[in-house]
Amino acid sequence: MYALIAIKAVSIYKLVLELEEKNIDKDIILYIILGTVLLICTITDLKYKEIYMPVIIPGLLLVVFFHIWQQDFKFRDIAGTVVIFVFFMVSSAASRGQLGAGDAFLFALTGLGLGIMANIFIIMFSFILAFCVAVFLVIVKHKTRNYGIPLAPFVLSSFIIYVAGLYVPL
Repeated sequence: MYALIAIKAVSIYKLVLELEEKNIDKDIILYIILGTVLLICTITDLKYKEIYMPVIIPGLLLVVFFHIWQQDFKFRDIAGTVVIFVFFMVSSAASRGQLGAGDAFLFALTGLGLGIMANIFIIMFSFILAFCVAVFLVIVKHKTRNYGIPLAPFVLSSFIIYVAGLYVPL
């Protein structure tokens, strides 16, 4: 498992170097890093109902290194990420795992990568999408109110919608 993660990290690093040589928009590199980590987390969340820390931690480190490389760390974004992370960790403990600790790390990843304002959009839109699916499951599929659904797919969907909103003209 760790070897696979190391291979992925090396391949992402090689891609970053290739994109830098071709003078591609630097933000695209960040979106590739975030999108890859969110996609892996979505797959594991759907399959095993778990978000693996060996995927999240290298993702967080890559985002930190990206911001150091770009020299664009903002105190507001770091502070906002810490506040959101602590809030979701407390919510995870209070809900006895209904909202997992891995979800707090996902929101920390998006907050550290995109900034506090984009992260607020992603959090709100993730919960709106999850609510719509939950209502569908309760009404149409007759699931109980306590039926658990993974949150990572909604975080990935919100991230894709956010990035598409930046690049697709209306």
